[in-house]
Amino acid sequence: MRMHHLSTTALLALVFTGAPLTASADRPLLPPAAREADIDERLGNAIDTTLPFTDMDGRRAPLAEHFDGRRPVVLVLAYYRCPTLCGLVLRGLVTGMAKLDYRLGEHYRALTVSFDPRDTPASAARKRTSALSALGMAGAPTRETWPFLTGALPEIRALASDLGFRFGYDPQTEQYAHPAAIFVLTPDGRISRVLYGIEFSSLDLRLALLEASRGQIGTPLERVLMTCYRYDPASRRYGPYVAGFLRLGGAAILAWAAAVIAFFGWQGRRRRGEGRAR
Repeated sequence: MRMHHLSTTALLALVFTGAPLTASADRPLLPPAAREADIDERLGNAIDTTLPFTDMDGRRAPLAEHFDGRRPVVLVLAYYRCPTLCGLVLRGLVTGMAKLDYRLGEHYRALTVSFDPRDTPASAARKRTSALSALGMAGAPTRETWPFLTGALPEIRALASDLGFRFGYDPQTEQYAHPAAIFVLTPDGRISRVLYGIEFSSLDLRLALLEASRGQIGTPLERVLMTCYRYDPASRRYGPYVAGFLRLGGAAILAWAAAVIAFFGWQGRRRRGEGRAR
């Protein structure tokens, strides 16, 4: 499914043209690079975790190091000198993560990969420090607490292709056009959900992580909640699922009926026992 989101398109127009979203015969709606920015959803697709990237400490390792088979991963493609959109996406993600009951590093992992081969471990370290500070986790001691990675162009293109993330380079501004989205991956590196925009509600993040973990994180009540909410591709949000509520209501009615039957059965046995005792 291709992404067409008016707010993202308008942002791209402002970033690359400095003008409102207008079009004419001699001025196309967006520059060529911006017209490349899109997402082809590939839910269920596995990314190549053998691809090597370099972290903020200059350590080169395959992506597999960031997938432990237990915790889902929130993955962001962003380049570190982006003047507008990447910062908005990261800021929106941090805001949503700050309101989560799940703890980063314990219940889930986060990973940011730059798609600009000119980015360096130093720029990755600065961006990571900024993100963790905003999240209230400044000075996080372990490398695995939201690593920020850089890579070479072949590996970047391969990862972007696996994710269905399409971007373009504009030589006039020396910036990249790209969509605004984050990816929620299963613990073994499969695409479970794509969340679009520059704001990510804690409910959407929680349900996406719960879905990606296949119920391995969260409380029993939250796993029940998952049956009552479904992702709506039209609104690109999680919303109430009528059939889920009906199933939950039906289960509640059956449980109530079973309790009533058990109660009357117990009463009947008690009365029979009292009658024999007399």
